[in-house]
Amino acid sequence: MQLPVISECVAESCAYNHDHTCHAVAITVGDVSDPVCDTFMDADMEGGERSVTGRVGACKMADCRHNTGLECHAPSITVGYEREQVDCLTYARA
Repeated sequence: MQLPVISECVAESCAYNHDHTCHAVAITVGDVSDPVCDTFMDADMEGGERSVTGRVGACKMADCRHNTGLECHAPSITVGYEREQVDCLTYARA
């Protein structure tokens, strides 16, 4: 299984974000009830690996149509703001 790529992340205040690209090697999505980016870190420091584009390592949103066995099977995801929190915008209730 290929981990889904994060095609865009607009959370510019995140330590892993540079130019709308996530550089965390793998993120975790969800807190059971909301598709939040659990890896989001509001910080002035730089994190991640600049040579990689982030991917989804795990997803706790079992009710998402892209989720099988708590793994994301979408080809790619977009991360952005939903109700003032950083969410997976690709989340779609099954």
